[in-house]
Amino acid sequence: MSGKCARVPRRRRHWLEGVGLAALLALAACGGQPSAATPAPTTTPMTAPTPSSSAELKSMIHGLVDRDGPPPPGYLGAVTNFVVDAPWSELQPVAGGGLAADNVIDQAIAAADSLNAANGDGRIELKIRLMAGIDAPGWAQQLGGGPVTLVNPEDGSSGTVGRFWTTAFGQAYDQLWSELAAAYDSVAVVHEITVARCMTFTDEPFLRDISDPANVQSLLAAGFSLTADEQCEQQEIQVGSEWHHTRIGVAFNPYQAVQADGSATTDEAFTASMMAYCRAQLGPQCVLENNSIRTPPLSGAYAQMYASMEELGPPITFQTATEDKIGNLQSTLEWAATIGADAVELPAQYVDQPVASLQPAASELQNNPVS
Repeated sequence: MSGKCARVPRRRRHWLEGVGLAALLALAACGGQPSAATPAPTTTPMTAPTPSSSAELKSMIHGLVDRDGPPPPGYLGAVTNFVVDAPWSELQPVAGGGLAADNVIDQAIAAADSLNAANGDGRIELKIRLMAGIDAPGWAQQLGGGPVTLVNPEDGSSGTVGRFWTTAFGQAYDQLWSELAAAYDSVAVVHEITVARCMTFTDEPFLRDISDPANVQSLLAAGFSLTADEQCEQQEIQVGSEWHHTRIGVAFNPYQAVQADGSATTDEAFTASMMAYCRAQLGPQCVLENNSIRTPPLSGAYAQMYASMEELGPPITFQTATEDKIGNLQSTLEWAATIGADAVELPAQYVDQPVASLQPAASELQNNPVS
């Protein structure tokens, strides 16, 4: 069981020194901090970035976040941030082309600016959730050998993804990423963007949907390998340095490792190494995230991952599980604040609760320190 949130339909809106992977794996196993080392080979060599300092970065999104768009007016006192889901297919419908005019990000920026103008306090901040995987355009899914059909174990639906682990797909994603950075890094209300190159159904790039054995076989038949996938995870973090003022969010889960013999295992140590790698590459620009929190908290590999997050410290952001899995919302928010989270994305049904019931959690999160 992945513990991830099921994909839900989006509301219609009107309105992301090098560190060697082997060294990081060893550090994850013993709880140490990363130090400079030779980076693992990649198919797209890059110059090691200099992490942005806190002074260069826009402020970290703090408090409660609406995961589906601008908060309802009556909740603006408690919920001061929102997410825009940005499918690659809508942002760049033409291969190698520029960004589509008046796209979902542009509309979300306009909505945030309008809310800030109306309230006069500039408190509304925007997070871009970039969506590749099944939301990559058809032309991108053809790169590197054509699309791969997978089944979403959460709901049984099927979809196609591109060969995200290949150089051709990675180059196309990097070009999109550069276009986005050029367009939005200096926009005041855009405070964070998430990485998405290696995702499948949801913006959780460490999940491989292994509970359905057919998915494992489909990936392997398409040329997927563990080495190429691990490089994909590294590379989608590395390119975060193209943004200089905006935080880069990475949604972590215990990594689902697909082996060449068709077996699949959970490798939380790799996840821990990638969290350390993200901080080594991007410094305080790297936001450690997970989209599965609930009451009681997930145990086993998830508990180990949360402990690693707490040890690495802020910035940290969570998304709650869906309403049928979250348990008690107030207890979940309190747990997140206790381990040092700066922000939590709420379930869609938060509007069924009195706004006053959300204020204490909003205050706790806002009072947590940020790097």
